[in-house]
Amino acid sequence: MDFQETLKKCSKIALAFMAVLFILGAIFYKERVLFSDAAFRVFNMINYSRFDVPGNRYGAFVVQVLPYLALKLHWSVNVILFFYGFSYYLFYLLVMVLLVYGYRQYSFAILMALYYFLFVSESYMWVSETFEGIAWMFLFFAVALHLGNKRVNTFLLLFPFSLLAFLTIFTHFVIIIPVTFLWIYFIIEKKNWPFSKNISILLSCALVFITALKFIDTSTHPYDSDHLHGVTHFSLQDIINTFTTPVFGMFLYRCITNYWITVIVFIISMVSLIKYKQKALAAWTFIAALGYFIIMGLTYGDLDNKVQLFHIESEWSCISIIVAAGFVFTFLPRLKPLTAGCFLVGIFIIRLIYICIGISSFVLRTHLNEQVLAQMRKKGITKLALFIDDRQFLSINKLHWGLPFESLMMSAVNGDKPQLTFCSLNRDDKQSIQEIADPKKVYISFGMMKVNEFNKKYFLVDSTHPYQVMTYEEFMK
Repeated sequence: MDFQETLKKCSKIALAFMAVLFILGAIFYKERVLFSDAAFRVFNMINYSRFDVPGNRYGAFVVQVLPYLALKLHWSVNVILFFYGFSYYLFYLLVMVLLVYGYRQYSFAILMALYYFLFVSESYMWVSETFEGIAWMFLFFAVALHLGNKRVNTFLLLFPFSLLAFLTIFTHFVIIIPVTFLWIYFIIEKKNWPFSKNISILLSCALVFITALKFIDTSTHPYDSDHLHGVTHFSLQDIINTFTTPVFGMFLYRCITNYWITVIVFIISMVSLIKYKQKALAAWTFIAALGYFIIMGLTYGDLDNKVQLFHIESEWSCISIIVAAGFVFTFLPRLKPLTAGCFLVGIFIIRLIYICIGISSFVLRTHLNEQVLAQMRKKGITKLALFIDDRQFLSINKLHWGLPFESLMMSAVNGDKPQLTFCSLNRDDKQSIQEIADPKKVYISFGMMKVNEFNKKYFLVDSTHPYQVMTYEEFMK
């Protein structure tokens, strides 16, 4: 049986479905970009005319190239948002094209596509460096194996290897898990591993060194270091308790209600590895999956159904590499091309349905905020502060800390002059309520910003009126 022919046809199916995600990203660019972290980053890009790479996650620069060029060409806010919105899946799609047509790593292309589907529903709309890091990871492995097969000089290998490993691991700390899993998986498998024992040790040391650098860097950033605390300070009892944590229970529940096809993929992976006498790989896959559960329990143990689905999905998503490895590398190639293709299409279609359901809640969110802006225009309000009282408003908005940036850019897209902006405030936040009484200040979630600090090429903010403060119910009357 021609394994490569089956994988080649399946990789083109995977590429086609990634193209679908790219198209959806272009259609729903506002819903993706005018939300939370993405809105904050693109606002910083526009306002300060620079790349915005948070927490030294250097690989994130790649999706900011096109919007940055649009910014330098003085194109509109809408164009910048559009470029930013589809650049993510454009990057993923370009990596897929390289895997299929450049390096002919068909199994990598399939596994990469499955990553963006298997544990993804609402998180499709969430801009996360994790997703970027996975794309860098597959490019890293493809280039490394390609150069290894070409038997290039060790020193010529080390530069691209180290550069891509750096971009991969520094893009997000969690990427270390799938990198480690695949690295050891390929060494155990041996079949497609082009490196000698000595070269393997050298490259492994390089990976460990880059990981150590990331660990040191992460410890200097409060947000990342807080998340890392659980996996650096634990006891044996903590490990045992991870399997009774709320985050683990919710994951199992969603494996029944949302990710059930992924469970089937995992079962097929394990059965295939055992059936074809790849017991070492089966054991490594099981250990890696178990380790991932423990890490999630140690890091996010207390998160239950109250945590936003899009956020926790992005943290669980990397386990799909572990879950689907045996399915892609062992099971799929042994099927006839037509059977394998139909199987893969079925998986992608099922997961695409869940992704589309996730999109709908973000469309509703954007529509609600457009209604708020329309009501502001109707009432002649340029700056609005809403008390955090209305549960339905907060529920639909999912996260509300980014509303000042989101509303300002949404208003710019709609052509308002001056632009409108609104935020949500806690009644107990007396300091902010007092400060927004100054008409020359704008609330920006992390403090106040003076009107003259905005980039006047893109943002014309009212400096003559203070914020109108009221409840959502009062505002909508």
